Amino acid sequence: MFSVTRRKRKNLFKSAFALLASGVLLLGGSVFSACADDAQHHEGLLCDVYSDYFKIGAATSSGTLKYEEDLLTNFNSITSTYEMKWGALEPQSGKYTYGGADRLMQWASEQDVSVRGHCLVWYRNVPDWVTEAAVDKQTALDLIDSHIRKTMTHFGDENIYCWDVVNEALHDSITEEQLESGNLYRNAKDDERHFAREDVFDWYAVCGDDYIAQAFRTAAQVCDENGYTEMQLFYNDYLLNQPRKRDACVQMVKELQAEGVRIDGIGMQAHYSLSSYTSDKRGWIKDFEAAVKAYTGLGLDVHITELDIDTGEKQLSEETEKLQAEMYGKIFDVCRKYSKPWKSGAGCVTSVTTWGVKDSEGNCKYLFDAEGNPKAAVDEITYF
Repeated sequence: MFSVTRRKRKNLFKSAFALLASGVLLLGGSVFSACADDAQHHEGLLCDVYSDYFKIGAATSSGTLKYEEDLLTNFNSITSTYEMKWGALEPQSGKYTYGGADRLMQWASEQDVSVRGHCLVWYRNVPDWVTEAAVDKQTALDLIDSHIRKTMTHFGDENIYCWDVVNEALHDSITEEQLESGNLYRNAKDDERHFAREDVFDWYAVCGDDYIAQAFRTAAQVCDENGYTEMQLFYNDYLLNQPRKRDACVQMVKELQAEGVRIDGIGMQAHYSLSSYTSDKRGWIKDFEAAVKAYTGLGLDVHITELDIDTGEKQLSEETEKLQAEMYGKIFDVCRKYSKPWKSGAGCVTSVTTWGVKDSEGNCKYLFDAEGNPKAAVDEITYF
């Protein structure tokens, strides 16, 4: 149950959304009117509005919780932006720094909020001691195995409902030639720019794509051994709405499935740009829906995991905010459509997470402005 304080905050937000619905809530100097006549407005917190569709989540951290607590009443899922990554949890071999992540988990438990575990294996945020130790394939796989077991069992399944087991293993932009040859996986040889950092490790160079299957097998074993019967295992990446990368992801998943490797879902990191949408609205939505349909068609659930929209503006003009709202609305339209199986055996969209709670000084914008007021995007996604 929610605490009394949380319940009071919920009631305040319900009042605010009711004002928004009636068209009298002033946002950024403008009053946004209702949507189409045949649309129905759904009042209340976002997680309540979408309770029959999917979880509504936001990325946060233990350090920002106190500044975001009121707005977080809208969300029934959270993702740690940093504190559950390998470099944050075990910066030195055998020396664990769970503090921030544990505080986040404690808050989630107290507020009855679910958590997306993010993330177990990534080419970035790899501690120095791991890069020094992983001198051969077997050692690297053993390190992955140990890290996954320790991390998953430490956090358990009281609040965590899924893990991003492998993060960003595919090339950023897949060429037709790479797709045909099977050269799908991120590596330093083909992607020097992304490996020109101190906290990266080329898992593919040491292990080939075996590290991906190993990570999922180990995570599945942890679930089986500890009775984590409801926990789901996801692959998470960006640009998965683009046709060739979508096809590469589908190819990877089919290979894993053919090997009997358990994978439950795809996390579509949704770091999108407004300009890509406005340049071809129909085409953009068509590609986005095609990707969701392709992944769910494999029997996998889909999470939109890191949703933000780069508007190109730090201070939004009224016109840009309307376009941002329109884009959010189209994304949510597709997600609602696939929140139920579209064919026998298909998966569903079961979670949508924004990569922040409210706007900051950057160009990437969310559903609430910097002061915590609901923006036009909230109006857009609550009319359907």
